[in-house]
Amino acid sequence: MQMNRGHHTVNKVIASVLSYIFIIMAIAVPAHADEKQVETTPSRIPLSNLEETIDAYVASYEKYTAAVSVVAIKDGETIVNKAYGYADIENQRKADTSTVFEWASISKLLVYTSVMQLVEQGKLDLETDIREYLPEGFFKKLKYDEPITLLNLMHHNAGWEDQTVTEVYYYDENENVDLGDTLRKNEPKQIYKPNSIVGYSNYGIGLAGYIVEEISGQPFYEYVNQHIFKPLHMNDTTVHPTGRDRPDLVQRRNEIEGYTKDLKLIPENRVYVTFYPTGAAMGTAEDLGKFLAALMPVDDSNVLFKNRDTLNEMLSTSLYYEGTSTPRFAHGFVEMEYWVPTLMHEGNLKGFSSKLVFDPESKFGMVVMTNQSFEEIYYYGLIKEIFGDNVNSNIITSEGEDIFNPHDDLPLDLPIYSDSLI
Repeated sequence: MQMNRGHHTVNKVIASVLSYIFIIMAIAVPAHADEKQVETTPSRIPLSNLEETIDAYVASYEKYTAAVSVVAIKDGETIVNKAYGYADIENQRKADTSTVFEWASISKLLVYTSVMQLVEQGKLDLETDIREYLPEGFFKKLKYDEPITLLNLMHHNAGWEDQTVTEVYYYDENENVDLGDTLRKNEPKQIYKPNSIVGYSNYGIGLAGYIVEEISGQPFYEYVNQHIFKPLHMNDTTVHPTGRDRPDLVQRRNEIEGYTKDLKLIPENRVYVTFYPTGAAMGTAEDLGKFLAALMPVDDSNVLFKNRDTLNEMLSTSLYYEGTSTPRFAHGFVEMEYWVPTLMHEGNLKGFSSKLVFDPESKFGMVVMTNQSFEEIYYYGLIKEIFGDNVNSNIITSEGEDIFNPHDDLPLDLPIYSDSLI
């Protein structure tokens, strides 16, 4: 009997302990569930507070700001679309969500997307020598016999030197804008073997745009209008070399001025890009947000491609930093590790800076566009505020031979742009 009573007492103790555990779990689980329901940015700012956070950030830097337009996308929906400051400081013309900014190098994403559309159709292959897609004898200055592929163009490692500022853009809108002739006339020297060195090449991306022309039978801007802008209802954007196809947008672009980081007016800030697919797009931040949303579809629907696998391929790592496991490019998209892995691209043109960055996993992304050259407060500072610190800012590439990084003291997402702009 004593043993039975002892055994019974032990059972009661165990039951009491288990009951206590179950009570704690019952209390804890709902609290955890409630916490998970609060959607946040990658830096843990609740999405419900995002607009307020951006407002406060802009207000704190108002005296350093000309104009800035910010768009945030979550799960395919626009959750922030605001403009701040002045498009024209001298005439006190305020910026708004209809203000037209220059995309600069973000335009390159249109090239990569167009190439992948044609890859999906079986008309292009990423690893075929591009000379198969070009007129015979197109190149005159190649130093090496190694094949140059579309992946080399996407990775900026075909071996070409980049051009100077005077070669990258021009001022006379009446100059010849035939892309093929321009590429032949301005062919740079090939100074490295393909695949050996990553060096930013506006020429290479312009060449990829020309290959889109050759294969599709359409001028690049017409191809993009039909296959990207129209299906995405991007009615306030053009990538025509001079904007002649959209005189209304040219007029709106002429209502915004370009400034330095310290708000000095840049005279003659309307320039034209020599290899125009590499940086000629202009439009509203809201329209660029539509393109961003299409890169993060919330379900199986896919506007840019017929097959979701093509989008997944385009956004997958295609080049790593040499000797490391650190992703570098996803078919032209730059891979950047903030508090979460992101894909991004940025651009600089005379008087304009722009950035697009997104987390495909959480389907959250942002567009920042300013009318200040080499601007840092927003397309570095604000992005860091929303996405967290750039954890790879001090990465060192193998043997120091990476000529993509002329500014060791700045975040890793700057170096892919040389001082020759775009």
